[in-house]
Amino acid sequence: MGLFNLYKPKEYKYRYIYYDPKKEAQKQREQQLANQEKAANDGEYRPTIHRGTFREMADKNKNIRREQAQKSNVRLIMILIVLLAIAYFLLK
Repeated sequence: MGLFNLYKPKEYKYRYIYYDPKKEAQKQREQQLANQEKAANDGEYRPTIHRGTFREMADKNKNIRREQAQKSNVRLIMILIVLLAIAYFLLK
């Protein structure tokens, strides 16, 4: 009961129960991306998609799919040859 001892209410320190680190990381990435765009643009519009981009990507993907199909067909033929050879030796 001092003369200068004033009443101070107890401070409430809320501890968060639900913490999502993925959500916080995503917010941080979005913030960095927004900062980079502001710094890169400097008020000037620079398109990232130019004429013919979609066609180039379609051609590239078509070539990749064609190569994958060829590799798959070669593997299938090799497996069939091995299985036929095993069947031949087992039946002989």
